[in-house]
Amino acid sequence: MNTITKTLLAVAFLFICSIYRGSAQVTPTTTGVNLFCQGSDLTLPAPAAGEDWILRYSATQTTTPSTGITLTNGNKVPAADLNTGYYYLTSKKTEAGSCESEMQEIPVYVLKPLIPAFTPAGFCIETPLEQTATVDNPETSITTLAYQWYKVSGGTETAIAGATSQNYTPTTASSTVGTTTYRLKVGYLIGGNKYCPQTIDHDVTITAKPGKPTITVGTANGTAAAVTF
Repeated sequence: MNTITKTLLAVAFLFICSIYRGSAQVTPTTTGVNLFCQGSDLTLPAPAAGEDWILRYSATQTTTPSTGITLTNGNKVPAADLNTGYYYLTSKKTEAGSCESEMQEIPVYVLKPLIPAFTPAGFCIETPLEQTATVDNPETSITTLAYQWYKVSGGTETAIAGATSQNYTPTTASSTVGTTTYRLKVGYLIGGNKYCPQTIDHDVTITAKPGKPTITVGTANGTAAAVTF
């Protein structure tokens, strides 16, 4: 392979890399990604005394971000303005004519809220019924979710041991006649950690087993009466 061919291949490789870098988008598993639940602010540490933060944004990875971000109180991006993408942070002294620092790249992914639901299924205490849930997942790239069922009493939730699946069937031993509030909590499972949980509560009616009948034989309608003849 001659020198000209090697040079052309190197140029082509760099060109392809630049195209890839220019189109790379943030995903939940991007290296160094900062995950935010929708509705959360991005709050930076306060800048050093005598300095200001300068923040820019790009939907894709770039070396020349052009969208300037106005920071609230000098260090915050409000939830309404926070988007998935790359933020580029620099600092600059407040004196006129000061230089701007090199950029720090901050990849951000904003997780949309899950929407759980379940239809309460009342049951006799001796024959518990499955509580069946559904979850609307708006993040198509995240297929693994974390589940936990709870009992709620007086505003306090108590996790049910082992109830970590989408559906839950109570046991007779853990049930009490009356009304029990069950809660399902579901969140995204990313890198072994749980994020942005959403909950749904429902009251479930649990009835007692009826008592054994104690009628006296001979008093039931239709019973043959003793006769003489």
